[in-house]
Amino acid sequence: MKVFLIMVQSINGKIRMSGNEQRSWSSKEDMENFQKITQDIGIVIMGRKTFQEIGKPLKDRINIVLTGTPEKFNEYEQKYRKEIYFTDKPPEILLRNLEENGFNEVALIGGPTINSLFLEKDLIDEIFLTIEPVIIEGDLSVFKYVNIKYEFSLKDFKKLNENTMLLHYVKKNNEIKKEGSK
Repeated sequence: MKVFLIMVQSINGKIRMSGNEQRSWSSKEDMENFQKITQDIGIVIMGRKTFQEIGKPLKDRINIVLTGTPEKFNEYEQKYRKEIYFTDKPPEILLRNLEENGFNEVALIGGPTINSLFLEKDLIDEIFLTIEPVIIEGDLSVFKYVNIKYEFSLKDFKKLNENTMLLHYVKKNNEIKKEGSK
């Protein structure tokens, strides 16, 4: 199972503005890129707070929301059948279940607590990180906590528009495995 972390941040490292304008600072090109990558992958995993900010399932993708209280979201599962699932399963069990059902990749889309949970279990294989040319007052970073050093290599980068960069990182030990397997 391959896990892709897909995030956008400001140049001062924030992923969310304080207050009500949560995503108004990211570019149209980033939003289009996010939509393309996540639709190609087909499954997005997010935390409860990220889901509540979005407010509904992302179209044309299976949405999985990690929460400590999945039973509180039964109405959403009934309203959006086969589009959204709420679970309290640990990440490694969730990924194993998805793999057993024929899926081989997922897009992890936040927030910081969920990102950190997957990182500390060494489950993130690749990171697509968009850097927007803004400095914002924000309260969240890509990861809430990091307990040890995790190394990634820059695989690729691309300009999404005149000032916005998309960085593509690969976990270093995956890169070593790929080179050794040739």
